[in-house]
Amino acid sequence: MHPVAAAPTLQELKQLLQDLQLTASASEVHGFVTGLLAAGFRLNKQQLIKFLEAHTETDQAFDDALIASLWQMQLATLEALGSSEIIFTPLVPNDDFTLTERVIALSDWCQGMLAGFGLAVRADDERLAKGDIQETLQDIVNIVHVGGEFDSETEEDEQDYMEVYEFVRLAIIHLFEEMSPREEHRPQHEQLH
Repeated sequence: MHPVAAAPTLQELKQLLQDLQLTASASEVHGFVTGLLAAGFRLNKQQLIKFLEAHTETDQAFDDALIASLWQMQLATLEALGSSEIIFTPLVPNDDFTLTERVIALSDWCQGMLAGFGLAVRADDERLAKGDIQETLQDIVNIVHVGGEFDSETEEDEQDYMEVYEFVRLAIIHLFEEMSPREEHRPQHEQLH
């Protein structure tokens, strides 16, 4: 019996993508998968890989190691998004990395997330008409354009980054709850008749 593979760490996913010479960053790939899930898409393994191969614009098939890792990542992400505790986290570098690296990764993550979300939701989906969903998506678009180099990483810069990161984390959970298929809604969200 094969042991169940764990979801890949950022470093492991980065290595698997590099092994296939894929240009997409690990954060962007996680963002893309999260965007699909947040929009209510539930994919089987073949569909997931097909979408990811198209997104990364590769002309070669993903290898088994990458497919297994991506599938586990998708399962873990879906579980984290649906958890009653707020445990979902975007796959971006931790604070061992420079602020510039983290800001770029979060921007990549948001870009991937918007691509996945956009692919999964039809433009005429009436749920998109809700003001708060439009606003949340627009805020995430704005984060994509933040980027930038930090010559000196001040405490204030660090604080700003943490606020943006936390905003993204909670915004995605909100989108997931708003857009997830009816049968997944948690009991406490059901309307009383």
